[in-house]
Amino acid sequence: MNTIRYLKAAIAFLCAAILLSSLAVPSHAAARSAEARTGGKTRVITDMTGRKIRVPDPLTRVALFGGPTGQLAYILGARNQLCAVTSSLKGSELINAFDPSVRNLPGPRSTSGHVNIEALVLSRPQLVIAGTLDGSIVEKKTGIPVAYTESSMNHGLDLLRKEIRFYASVFGKEKRGEKYIAYLDKTISFVRSRTKDIPADKRKKVFNGYGPSHLVTLGGDTFMHERILNAGCIDVVAGISTAGAKEGLHSGLAEMSLEKVLGWNPDILVIDSGTPEEVYRDPRWKNVSAIRNRQVYKQPVGVFIWDRPTAEAAVLYPLWLAKTAYPERFRDVDMMKEVKRFYRETMSFNLNDAQARSLLEGKFQLKFGPVQGIR
Repeated sequence: MNTIRYLKAAIAFLCAAILLSSLAVPSHAAARSAEARTGGKTRVITDMTGRKIRVPDPLTRVALFGGPTGQLAYILGARNQLCAVTSSLKGSELINAFDPSVRNLPGPRSTSGHVNIEALVLSRPQLVIAGTLDGSIVEKKTGIPVAYTESSMNHGLDLLRKEIRFYASVFGKEKRGEKYIAYLDKTISFVRSRTKDIPADKRKKVFNGYGPSHLVTLGGDTFMHERILNAGCIDVVAGISTAGAKEGLHSGLAEMSLEKVLGWNPDILVIDSGTPEEVYRDPRWKNVSAIRNRQVYKQPVGVFIWDRPTAEAAVLYPLWLAKTAYPERFRDVDMMKEVKRFYRETMSFNLNDAQARSLLEGKFQLKFGPVQGIR
């Protein structure tokens, strides 16, 4: 009996050893296979940290990690070059409406630091594009080439332009990248031109209150500060620093006290959970200007949530907030039309009225967590 137990244990150990060794090697085999498919042609790319990486040319199997950046494949017209993605992209209701095949893509990365190496290797990537934590995990456990991004929660427009151009160079979609940047710059310039002459004492004070408490926010050292200023508004948390990791919260978020928010007395409160009506009925908020004047708004949700540094929100959030804060200055702007135009021109998504309305009302769903698929 003991001999049988020993043999079973030995076999189990041997199987585990074979599996682990296979995970460390296939990247090299995949690289050789990829080179064979491209006739051995390669090129050198430079990632956002300045590292040089040799990759097959053309790149046809890229694993794109990062929730906010998954949409860039659609903006650049590079969807068919993906072999694996972050699971949240597979869980985007908007993406699924226009690209149901995304469900079949492997989703080996769920959230930051959580990468299913076996699923990644089985997707046979030629290259992984990832942030520091995820990329280091991949490099440590496989030989798959990794291009590092330079994303952070103080991700302003300058870094976004750099990011777009980096991804465009990787996918060979430079013209599409410049098309998006031109759209971004034109929109921001338009919004600024309409709000630049608003006196300081007439500018609306804005507080983004996230979570069920409506007290979690993005500080003045994050990308959101620039977006609020671009809309011609005042960021009430301009002097608060929230960048960096927080226990139990996404990087860049921090919870404020209700007393602080009452003291700031924002004119506009943007929430991402619950409804404005629920806030209006809460007696704790009754003395805040935004509640007294019924200026509580649900944050829109597109491909991804708009309280992250995404390409879609960089264009649409300042326009939406400016239209919300100063409707008299943007009477000629129809946000339904602007939303439909943006997704049509940048992602080739033809939203109907119901979809555009759901986006603006924050009704689109986004599922986080592991989702499996094959390609």
